[in-house]
Amino acid sequence: MKGNTDYPRRILVLAISMAVSSIALADATAPVSSRTSLKELTVTASHSEQDVLNVANTVSVITEEDIQKQQSADVQDMLRYETGVSVRAQPMRAGATLGTTGRGGNEGINIRGLEGNQVTLQTDGVRLPARFEFGPTVTGRGDYLEPEGYRRVEILRGPSSTLYGSEGLAGAVSFVTKDPEDLLTLGQDTQVNLRAGYASEDKSWFTAPSFAARNENLAGMLLYTARDGQQTRNQGANAGSGTARTLPNPQDIDSEYWLAKLVWDVSEEHRLKFTAEKLNRFTGTDVLTGVTSSVSSLRADDRVRRDLQKLDYIYQSDTNPWLQMARVGIYQQDSQNRQFSDERRPVSGDRTRDNEYSERIRGVNAVLESQFGTEDVRHTLHYGVDFSTTDVQAMRLGTPAGTSFPDKPFPDTDYRLLGVFVQDEIAIGRLRIIPGLRYDSYKLDPLANDPLYRGLEVAALSDSAVSAKLGAVWQQAPLLNWFAQYSEGFRAPTPFDVNSGFTNLSSPFFAYQTIANPDLQPETSKMYEIGLRGRDEQLRYSVSVFRSDYKNFIENVVVSGSGSPADPLTYQSINRSKVIVTGVEGSLRWQLDPVWAVSTGVSWHRGDSREDGEKSPLRTIDPAKWIAGLHYDQGGYYADLMLTHVEAKKRNPDPDGYTPGSFTTLDLMGGWQINRNASIQAGVFNVTDESYTYWADVRDLGATSSVVDAYTQPGRNFKVSFNYQF
Repeated sequence: MKGNTDYPRRILVLAISMAVSSIALADATAPVSSRTSLKELTVTASHSEQDVLNVANTVSVITEEDIQKQQSADVQDMLRYETGVSVRAQPMRAGATLGTTGRGGNEGINIRGLEGNQVTLQTDGVRLPARFEFGPTVTGRGDYLEPEGYRRVEILRGPSSTLYGSEGLAGAVSFVTKDPEDLLTLGQDTQVNLRAGYASEDKSWFTAPSFAARNENLAGMLLYTARDGQQTRNQGANAGSGTARTLPNPQDIDSEYWLAKLVWDVSEEHRLKFTAEKLNRFTGTDVLTGVTSSVSSLRADDRVRRDLQKLDYIYQSDTNPWLQMARVGIYQQDSQNRQFSDERRPVSGDRTRDNEYSERIRGVNAVLESQFGTEDVRHTLHYGVDFSTTDVQAMRLGTPAGTSFPDKPFPDTDYRLLGVFVQDEIAIGRLRIIPGLRYDSYKLDPLANDPLYRGLEVAALSDSAVSAKLGAVWQQAPLLNWFAQYSEGFRAPTPFDVNSGFTNLSSPFFAYQTIANPDLQPETSKMYEIGLRGRDEQLRYSVSVFRSDYKNFIENVVVSGSGSPADPLTYQSINRSKVIVTGVEGSLRWQLDPVWAVSTGVSWHRGDSREDGEKSPLRTIDPAKWIAGLHYDQGGYYADLMLTHVEAKKRNPDPDGYTPGSFTTLDLMGGWQINRNASIQAGVFNVTDESYTYWADVRDLGATSSVVDAYTQPGRNFKVSFNYQF
């Protein structure tokens, strides 16, 4: 036990020592003229473009160039080299009526040990559909995204509710789509771009043609991406059918994505921007792991759809003394996740399941910026309002219909959110003090007397929450920027948290029902963080230590009953656990000379759940992670050698659960700018052919599981892509 308790201290000392020694070395070798460098900008930390050095949060930014270099095909690829962040993406081994393994695809993003609907995910300021799970259905959040559409991804670690409201318990991830100017890279008024690529890990191809044009006042673009692939390879060996199979189940995966924008510069101060996004993804699986003595075949067909239309008005002025920026957006987003299963049972009769979860959100958000004050004390004020109304629905169909289909796991619900916020950045010389406050109200208005909802009495729910933050930044020197922050977050109950309802009294031994809870409280969080960061032309680094306290976690548990038809087990969503997460994170990039650079990143987190005086490790905490990179870039050519080391999982909350060991992988990526118009990128991943699993994927397996190999990541594989623009 002594070794375990010393480990976080060693990591912290290593991270701080690494930062301080690099500062000293950089100060000793860098010329005075190199103290100024290009800013690293973020929008997520304040709703307005801002230098990362001026924010009190831990923020990282992934650029379009990073996405292309890393050959990112999905959200897991985009976040591959981020510490303290992960994506759960299990292999598809779900059943028709029982088991959800892998059904959610890229389920969501884990930040500092929390995931699912506890992390804000948004594209161009519009919230992505929620994660939903009921019976054999689980809808993830990551498959609503297409990397080719984004020019920037920002990850804000820590509660974000003062800026983004509900879901901001652990952080926020903002995906920013490309604008016409991002495609007009040759300095011309019209440009055509062609991108195409291949990945061996799933034998997938993608093509991404785009077109952009502009004149004095108008600019427009159209981008299309098509992907066609198969199942992702693993390092399993059993090719049979049934639950013992460890090779991936055969899949066909097709997706299409459209992004269109029209930008009108009405005048120097006023701009209108219209955005339309459309994504369709189909995954067909021959679920050989579902074949049994009574099931001859199982086919799963899953479809994901997201359609977004948004109109933005942007005002910017250098002369208005009271209002420097205003941005107002009106949007509508329709999403649907439909999961169909066809199970062939020669003896007992075939059966199907057709489950659907959908959201239609309409909303408006407004953000304004005002700057005022004196030469000694300067205020930058961001304030605004968010309002959205979401129609949330779910339907379950199946054959044979029996007495239960069609039905709804919760009644159709109108889910309304209203938030009003203000954040002030007070600059006093080298000191910045950043207070923020937000008021949110939420209302769940379920449809009463829905004939397809067979749960017990439904409940409406309305409540409000106030979230506060206080940050400080002390800019002692370009390489010594101290920051500290206290921030709060909350997650409002969802319609399926409150009114999940189903009754099954057919079994004499396992009769059960679920009931509503009109007294459900929001989940809440409080975080304390201190850190140090700096940047010049040679060195960029950040190191921080944090503690987050969470309360009122929402869990669906048995509240009464013995399991007989006369006294069924009764499930209800209630507020339970208190959770404490602590951790340390650090990152560094050092430009050794004009062409060579090294980078590193580290994260270590520890989380405990406390209930009724009992303490147990938090299941969703990832093991410690260390990333190191060697980079070469001389303009026409570049190469990146990336090493990733993940520690063994040391604190498994299930003593009978499977605990993965440590692993180290090596990736080699490179590119060549052939000429002004053409370039090629390539990468070899897992160069050493390491066999490994991610904790997020295997945390539900037993210690004696014989199918661990089914959860392994691909062995040695390669990706290649080609760009041409004219």
